[in-house]
Amino acid sequence: MSLTDFFFTISMTLSFFFALSFVILFIFYLVIYNRVNKNFRAVKHHD
Repeated sequence: MSLTDFFFTISMTLSFFFALSFVILFIFYLVIYNRVNKNFRAVKHHD
């Protein structure tokens, strides 16, 4: 295993880790956004 293959493996592992964490955080964001939006729609605003 050459040095290039070693660094390529490290970079692919880091890229996969960041992509996975981005997807998880995006799902959490959508869930929280929908819950907050539902709560705001439930409140009747008196103008």
